[in-house]
Amino acid sequence: MKAFPSYRVISIWLAATLLLAGAVTTRSAYVPQDGKKPIVFKRPSGYMPAPLSGHIGQMFLDPKRPAGIFVGYPKDGQDMNAFADEMKSMVVKMFLHGTQNTTWTSAALPSHKWSESESGTLMTTANDKMEVQLAFYSRPEGVAYGYFAMRHKKAKDDDAEFLNAKGSGVKALDEVSKSIVTN
Repeated sequence: MKAFPSYRVISIWLAATLLLAGAVTTRSAYVPQDGKKPIVFKRPSGYMPAPLSGHIGQMFLDPKRPAGIFVGYPKDGQDMNAFADEMKSMVVKMFLHGTQNTTWTSAALPSHKWSESESGTLMTTANDKMEVQLAFYSRPEGVAYGYFAMRHKKAKDDDAEFLNAKGSGVKALDEVSKSIVTN
């Protein structure tokens, strides 16, 4: 019986360890350098990670639908209102190409039952073909998170799910919201 060379054993062990670690690791941790508390949260199932440019945190994009989730701190020197405005601008650029001077409507969202100290706003805008929604929640410790989505005015198969007026209807957002911890 021929023995495996040691490099093969090590390679197989390393591959198995990495696969197991990838299967078990479902939480993300983002540690700011400026004295803010680290953010730990569960990654939304089925979403792809993407950078949350200039922020401590992460964005996740739905690979099948025009939607995403974000969790993060505002940029240094940026307040929550400016962070929300930045997210609105990003969503318009992503989904309403070439649209100028968008008008947003806003409504207060109730806090999630597992985080009664947060505040939320549900914002929508549209052009002649599409509607866009942005839910923006902020917590007292300075962390913001939310959901954004696009759908066509004439429904299509790839339209994203929109949250209802109570901020529910998207399971992945609920999962992330429940899991956010700042230590």
